Amino acid sequence: MGAEAIIEKIRENAEREADELRKQGEERAAAAAQAILSQARQEAEAVLKAASDSAAELSKREKLMTVLESRKNTLKSRRALIDEAFELSYRMLCELPDERKKALLSRLIVEAVDTGDERLEVPVTERPIYETGGFLEDINKTLRSRGKKGALELSDAPSALESGFRLCGEKYDVDASFRTLLRLERDKCEHEIYRMLFPEEA
Repeated sequence: MGAEAIIEKIRENAEREADELRKQGEERAAAAAQAILSQARQEAEAVLKAASDSAAELSKREKLMTVLESRKNTLKSRRALIDEAFELSYRMLCELPDERKKALLSRLIVEAVDTGDERLEVPVTERPIYETGGFLEDINKTLRSRGKKGALELSDAPSALESGFRLCGEKYDVDASFRTLLRLERDKCEHEIYRMLFPEEA
């Protein structure tokens, strides 16, 4: 074999090896590109899922907040209605005709008395009820008939009461202002009042 044939043979082998190396390189590059694309696709899907989940969670949270806000507003308006009902009750108590108010006050005072010689603090506007017509003396008679001293007196101290009375004794005082009595009654029966006003919720 001549020198030229040997050189040609070497060149052909070199070209074949080069082609083989190029082919292997292209295959590796394609595989690497495929792996990168696959990884990128997975990451993109993960990001999109996270974004979707986040959006769904935000939407759910927003709906929940809307429901809670609506419920809060509903409860607030219902609370306001109950407040209004008790305020109306208070005004009705304050505006009772004298005879009915006397009957109520007499019963409350007799029930509250301990010894029968306490002092009564009453609103300035209601002092005439006690000072005329023998009202206070009638209460004392009732107390004496029940075995108590029957010596209640009106306090000379100015009172800030708007309604009802305060019974001041040696052992304890009794706050029987109409606002206090209504507050205590509300604590006991607010649930029942709620059911009366909103039967659809019962």
